Amino acid sequence: MQEFQLLERVFAHNVSLPACVVVPPGDDMAALRLPPQTSTILVAADSAVEGRHTPVGVDAYILGRKAVLRNLSDVAAMANARPFATLACAMIPVGTEEARVWRLFEGLRETALQWNAPLVGGDMTSVSAESALSVAVTILATPTDSSAALATRSSAREGDGVYVTGVLGGAWDRVTGLGRHLDFTPRLNVAQALFAQLGSQLHAMIDVSDGLMQDLGHIAKRSAHTLEIELARVPIENGWAPMDAIAHGEDYELAFTATGEVPAQLAGVPITRIGTVRAGDGIVQLFDGARTVTVSRAGWEHGT
Repeated sequence: MQEFQLLERVFAHNVSLPACVVVPPGDDMAALRLPPQTSTILVAADSAVEGRHTPVGVDAYILGRKAVLRNLSDVAAMANARPFATLACAMIPVGTEEARVWRLFEGLRETALQWNAPLVGGDMTSVSAESALSVAVTILATPTDSSAALATRSSAREGDGVYVTGVLGGAWDRVTGLGRHLDFTPRLNVAQALFAQLGSQLHAMIDVSDGLMQDLGHIAKRSAHTLEIELARVPIENGWAPMDAIAHGEDYELAFTATGEVPAQLAGVPITRIGTVRAGDGIVQLFDGARTVTVSRAGWEHGT
């Protein structure tokens, strides 16, 4: 792989970037023109590692795509946000064929552009041949309405309903690593529609990537409230045991708290009420029809 030849191929796509990109890839920094009346920038970062977030040997396009999609799911979780631009840093094992590196770049570039968050810069470096192909993505976003609040994890209020989008479980196969987690649709349209419809009645939100109970636990802890969840109400993928489904992870749905009339469906995605926010001490309690258990840590946790 010849780095500078590859970069020239990257720069050739500069002509397809939107007008907000004032200085495109090719300089030491990119320059972006912010939308009018914008004084806040939201920033998130996430990575995708072959063998951990995708099966080993997967088309590198899929790895690049998932790295961007994971970041877009974080943008959706703020509700009052729209993606603006992305940057990517790739770690390329020595000996990787140039065609595979190009597929990684195309997965990054095409996915980012599809969601109006063009890839405007980054870096690539070689790592040992034994290392995994990986890419870290940083995403920039701006508030949809700069005068309104963001849907943070600490914003749940006593009396809120607890809701989740879509269905949970079955996003990835434990044996093959395949599944819809490799090409999911970030719930940006749902989140923005919820924000437009509910406004200040939409309170806390999080994307469900580590398992429903684990992620709801973050809202409970940050908001210092108890979230009471009824297992029978949780929408579960056919063929999955409910307790397995809520801890499986990689769903990339949204869980949120709100008051008011929450629609049963938005942008073609079902929305289900699964519980209520109560005064408490930052835990998630699950009622399974016979007993109530504390499940704030049921889900995926990243190790070292």
